[in-house]
Amino acid sequence: MRRSHSRLLLGVTLLGLAALPGDMLASPAHTGELRARSFQELAGEHHAYTLDFLVFKDLAEGSLQMAAERVPGRYRAELAARTLGVASWLSGDRTQRYVSIMEEVESGRLRSISHESTIHKRHLGHWSDRQKRYRFDYPAGKVYQEKGENGKFAPGLVFALPPGETPVDILTGFYNLRAGAYGQLLPGTHLQIPTFTSRGVSTIDVEVLTGPERLANAFPAGGTLLRVRVDPEVFETGGASLFVWMDEAGRPAGGVVENVIGMGDVHGRLRKEQRQP
Repeated sequence: MRRSHSRLLLGVTLLGLAALPGDMLASPAHTGELRARSFQELAGEHHAYTLDFLVFKDLAEGSLQMAAERVPGRYRAELAARTLGVASWLSGDRTQRYVSIMEEVESGRLRSISHESTIHKRHLGHWSDRQKRYRFDYPAGKVYQEKGENGKFAPGLVFALPPGETPVDILTGFYNLRAGAYGQLLPGTHLQIPTFTSRGVSTIDVEVLTGPERLANAFPAGGTLLRVRVDPEVFETGGASLFVWMDEAGRPAGGVVENVIGMGDVHGRLRKEQRQP
């Protein structure tokens, strides 16, 4: 039962990286080069969305936002999800939150400064917060993993930053991808973005799907369709595949998480008041 709750929250959380208006999927689009967006353009975005599963509507709500920090070239990204209704009762009114602090470097990419995940839930009438945090110390060439409860962190694993590559967290990698920092997203492209887990360096696997693969997954002909796989540890689940459809403006315009809780696909959509005319 606990694994089912976690996979439901996985669907909520990952769709925060993909959910924009469902009616955009039916709008005309022209196949062409995906327009990269600058980090300054991406800063200030704030998407609020709801989640549907099978015949059930509004099982959860979430938000995804990015903002500029006071320090020039530094940004803060936040992804949050909260179950509603029956799903909330089953999961102990569970909320998951992911916050990344990142900075732009000379290469034109963002690099992670810190990444913190928090699970807030109720059990037997008592509330608890469980956290995990990664801190990136580039002068020392180290990454520090810390775990804690209710805001109190304890020292944990320490990793050496590998030479020749800069691992990033899931949100930093997502915004680098949208900004074109990993190159043009052409059909057939396969990216492996380095990231960190408790086992050390892992990867965020991104595939740009080709024409036949797009048809098999019933997405629009235009834009760019991505299939993303993350290490199961990132969201503390058994893992899942995520499809993200990017429109020509470089926006994540639709998304599906496959086979959440082993029963079907999960679809996200922007809240009605945020939909564009």
